Amino acid sequence: MTDYGFVVVHVPHASLLIPEEYRKTILLTNEALDAELLTMTDAFCDELYFFAKAGSQIVASVSRLVCDMERFRDDKDEPCAKKGQGLMYTHTHDGRRLREYDNLLRDKILEEFYDPHHVRLTSAVDTALANYGKCLIIDGHSFYDVDMPDFDIGTDDFHTPPALSDILCKKLDELGYSHIKNIPYSGTITPMKHYGKDKRVMSVMIETNRKLYQKIGEIGKNSEFEKIREVCHGLIRCAAEIKPVG
Repeated sequence: MTDYGFVVVHVPHASLLIPEEYRKTILLTNEALDAELLTMTDAFCDELYFFAKAGSQIVASVSRLVCDMERFRDDKDEPCAKKGQGLMYTHTHDGRRLREYDNLLRDKILEEFYDPHHVRLTSAVDTALANYGKCLIIDGHSFYDVDMPDFDIGTDDFHTPPALSDILCKKLDELGYSHIKNIPYSGTITPMKHYGKDKRVMSVMIETNRKLYQKIGEIGKNSEFEKIREVCHGLIRCAAEIKPVG
């Protein structure tokens, strides 16, 4: 039996939870907020990428509209902060005001959500390295565009060996799914402790097009969900075959 204990599954954008104290800081009406959540939430990705044999599953506890765990901690390092979407969003996906910028609120979000999440992620990676001498991070996301391919594979020049992205693309070809690299989204998460420093930490982002598994215009699963979940599990198993470079 293959041991997948060195695999860390990371899902940052699946939650719909907005605690009431944070809902009060959001300027949108309930209807507008529901529409924004539909657009911005990687709904069901916590189930889609759940891999029971993985060493760790790190899933964000709140909506990205409360705290986006995938952003750099310092807004100066985060390109998306320029459009109001650093770790604390101030603007919606289409540029409307979501909340006012508040340093005290941002500090609270860091303390309550962002920092604990990244402590868990770093600890999971450290545990994998200690026990296996390697770690594979699967960064699980979704996107929606009916005109785009079925899957997007996001890579990092340092932490994604070419063989890792290649084997995923080959598997998708075998299964009959279209794919692309780093479009519409690029990159993949790695803890800052290891980022650009330790090639034993491999990371790849898998973005599944929601048209494959989600009902159009609502947050609900379609009849293909279980099939697509098995595809994602197959991709994880393939990725785990690749050894770190260097």
